[in-house]
Amino acid sequence: MSASQDRLFALVSDKLGVPTEELNTTATFDALELDSLALIELSVIVQKEFGVEIDETALTPENTFADVLREIDAKIAVA
Repeated sequence: MSASQDRLFALVSDKLGVPTEELNTTATFDALELDSLALIELSVIVQKEFGVEIDETALTPENTFADVLREIDAKIAVA
């Protein structure tokens, strides 16, 4: 587990109320019952905590935390 993943999962658990045992990189946001409002909140969380904006295509119900982590890592590497 990467440092970004640990941090993201802790934030999602704390801010969005998803139990940590349900968080993994392969479950879709839909499977985790994260609706469009929760995905907007996730976008704000990532921007505040990691200083990067996540492309809206990575925040659809079919996407996973692996998609978000790829975006975060790619944008941090460029910065």
